[in-house]
Amino acid sequence: MKKILSKKTGVTVLEGLIALGLLALVAAGTFGVLLSVSRKAGTPDIRESMILAVERANEQLQMYPPVLYLSSDAEIPSELRNGLCGGDNNPLAIGRTHFINCMLPPICDRNTSSFYYTTGTEKVNMSVPFSANYNANGMVEGWGASPYASVISVKYYITCNGFTL
Repeated sequence: MKKILSKKTGVTVLEGLIALGLLALVAAGTFGVLLSVSRKAGTPDIRESMILAVERANEQLQMYPPVLYLSSDAEIPSELRNGLCGGDNNPLAIGRTHFINCMLPPICDRNTSSFYYTTGTEKVNMSVPFSANYNANGMVEGWGASPYASVISVKYYITCNGFTL
């Protein structure tokens, strides 16, 4: 009988506590790595949403005719009169800042995020037309003395939850 009792094997309380401590240490390290990876995986989603918002604003802004090219009797259609977010009767006015916070992605905090664009003019070299009318001498018709034309440039600025494009 003494032989049976002397061959007992088991885990002491101290060994159990050491094993539990090591398991907790490994679990905490794994949780930290997973949390870090999930934060980095969420970052492109914000940037992608910001890029989509800029593309959407650009598409909508292309519907507006530049005021420079409108005749005095031309009228802007009623659905385009208030700008992209309302309250902007001339969304392509040169040299102005146009705020379009209503077009921020839903993921953005409205209190700390902003979305606006500025307009200006640029000279563009038009000496090589994509399509042109040629006269009998092979010269391009309808071109003035200067091959440069003024175009409206638009620059977008968006900040969302601390990220800026």
